[in-house]
Amino acid sequence: MFYEHIKNERKLSEVEPTPSPKRSCPEIPFFGAPYPDATCIDGFLWDLDSCEGEEGFLTQGGETPCPFCNTKAFLQVYADRQGITKKEWLKEIERLRAKYS
Repeated sequence: MFYEHIKNERKLSEVEPTPSPKRSCPEIPFFGAPYPDATCIDGFLWDLDSCEGEEGFLTQGGETPCPFCNTKAFLQVYADRQGITKKEWLKEIERLRAKYS
């Protein structure tokens, strides 16, 4: 059994590298707070102010695509809303990344 586990392990060179912190999604103000109140979990934004209980589960969010790692889906939802174009959103996303990374 143990030998089978070793035989099936992937070589170190085959393992995907962990993204560097600079490439990860920063926490940003999104849900109405003037401070970073949104965090990315699996490509969607969650409201950090919705933490409940001692376990710290987030109860609000999960519907909004992350503008950093799920940009295409984010732009599909938010482009041209409130008169903001895709190009303007892309500039805003880069500004937020620079400020909060």
